[in-house]
Amino acid sequence: MDADSWRWVKEVLAEALKRPKAEREAYVLSLNLPAEIRDKSLEIISAYEDSTEFLRSKTPIPIASDDAELLHPGARVGQYEIVDQIGAGGMGRVYLAKDPRLHRKVALKCLIGMTDASIINEAIAAAQINHPNVAAVYDVIEHRGRVFIVMEYVDGENLASRLHRERLSVSQAVSVGQRLASALAAAHAKGIIHRDLKPGNVQFTYDGTPKVLDFGIANLAVTLTVTSRAATTGPAKVAEGPHPGTPPYMSPEQLRGQALDERSDIFSLGVLLFEMATGRRPFPSGDQQEIIELHTKGAPRADGVDTKIPRVLADVIAQTLDTDRLRRPQAAREVEASLEEVARRIRPKVIGELIRRWLTRVAVGVPIALVGMVLAGFIVTVGFNVTFGRDAEFARFGGESLTSYFRWGVLAIFPSLVVMAMAAVVLLFAGAAYGVLEAAGPFGRRLRAWRMNIAAGIHETRLDTSSALARTLAGFGVVAIVLLFWRFSDLVNAWSALVNSAPIARLVPIGPQAEARAEYHTFQLTLQVLTVILALGLVRVLQLRRAEKAAEGIASVVALGAALSLIMVTYLFTYRTMNHRDMPRADLAGSRCYVTGEAGDELLIFCPQNAPPRNRAVRRGEQGLTLTGAVENVFETLRPSRSGS
Repeated sequence: MDADSWRWVKEVLAEALKRPKAEREAYVLSLNLPAEIRDKSLEIISAYEDSTEFLRSKTPIPIASDDAELLHPGARVGQYEIVDQIGAGGMGRVYLAKDPRLHRKVALKCLIGMTDASIINEAIAAAQINHPNVAAVYDVIEHRGRVFIVMEYVDGENLASRLHRERLSVSQAVSVGQRLASALAAAHAKGIIHRDLKPGNVQFTYDGTPKVLDFGIANLAVTLTVTSRAATTGPAKVAEGPHPGTPPYMSPEQLRGQALDERSDIFSLGVLLFEMATGRRPFPSGDQQEIIELHTKGAPRADGVDTKIPRVLADVIAQTLDTDRLRRPQAAREVEASLEEVARRIRPKVIGELIRRWLTRVAVGVPIALVGMVLAGFIVTVGFNVTFGRDAEFARFGGESLTSYFRWGVLAIFPSLVVMAMAAVVLLFAGAAYGVLEAAGPFGRRLRAWRMNIAAGIHETRLDTSSALARTLAGFGVVAIVLLFWRFSDLVNAWSALVNSAPIARLVPIGPQAEARAEYHTFQLTLQVLTVILALGLVRVLQLRRAEKAAEGIASVVALGAALSLIMVTYLFTYRTMNHRDMPRADLAGSRCYVTGEAGDELLIFCPQNAPPRNRAVRRGEQGLTLTGAVENVFETLRPSRSGS
């Protein structure tokens, strides 16, 4: 039967199956159809009504024992000579064979438990697919009571092996996805649904061309009508009932045994796209019931798993993985077109465009960085002014230039940048080491299982969504701040004190002794680490919100931002007080003092050993004032044993 006749049969079936079972045969006979079309339509309707799986007979072919089934090298099946067995499973065996007439290798697939009619009908349907990314069906032959489908032999590596060996780049994933979508579109146009699209059924030739195997064969997935968004007969469908397949790659409707159409293949393609792009499946479990439960929560976003994945690609993947088939792309051609647009947008730009883009970023980023440094320096200076009493009546000594603010901002921020750089290097090497370990035999498999369990836990707790992640990080930030202030309570009391009036014993924790230095350096390092964690977390939350196009949950983001701001301000506010207390020595009326500020010809003198108030404004050259020229830590005289007011 040629392609036009087959399409005619499907159109007749589409109309016949809309009618009650008792009226279908009469409807076909009432049409003025060619005998071939009429007989084939009646045959398929009869087979359909007798089974929950289209074209499957109740009576399987008698199968001999396993030993009798196995064909050894040199055996002949029709004109084909067996070379080796290359596959076996619940559906049957696959052999590599030679075609002596055409001097080519072929794959012979013997399916177990199928009637001759069902296999031949399947082969007829699958043979109509002519596409460079689909393994072709050449012939159907009978041998000793068994039917063999002769298929194109695709020598090379399958996608499952390749994903086990390495992760595909974004551009490779998009390219392979385009070709798979094109292959699905070609099959769907012939009324064929694959129903078992998975990495093991995608084979790469040695030149890198992907080919989809087992169209219409692995699961006997024959469909009724050609699907098109504009079609009047609706999507191609497979009857309700249990469906074979591989659970992690099956659509929700396939797992539940509902009627299928080509949108089920689109969901499976989405799973492949997700796995190619991220290196893991969106639904890591292998248990069918667990996967059904995961489907109810929705798939994570690909750019939520890996931020390097472009948003445009993550959007396409998210659409294909929608558990509501009405919200998925309705045809594989739509997915192919979307991936073509993704490929265009991620294509490397020409040098001129890259230069313009970076110049734009520099033009915007540099002023923002300058303003940020000045603002940070201002907070640093305010903290120092408050602690050292350069405010209120002595406020004239606390004013500094923008250049000074910028300098203090750089000095305060630079250590955090160093911490971030070190963290990035450590994570980079840790990731590389983990990748090596994960590829190392049984230990690597355990590591992969561990990683998949963690990913499943993250998805289970919804931490791959912006709102849940923001709430968790905000809570972590609040708890961290409380614990930090509790752990370093003596130090907090010291830097929050006013050195002009506080009891001298309260200031001992910020003295120059080795123990005190170690304590406040630990305090500041902890603040830096918390700043890095919450800042990266906030960036991740904003990325997820943009990807999710979220309009709600802003309160949790604000809470996270507030926690981050409090930690940053605490670090900046204490930075200068704890790290830059070396001041010019000045002896005043026999007291050991220090110059902590200047305003015109006036000096602000701080005398730590004096009773409060310890600050005094004097003029240069005032009687009793001696500038020694030495520079010392203003708390040099503080000792833990000291006390007093």
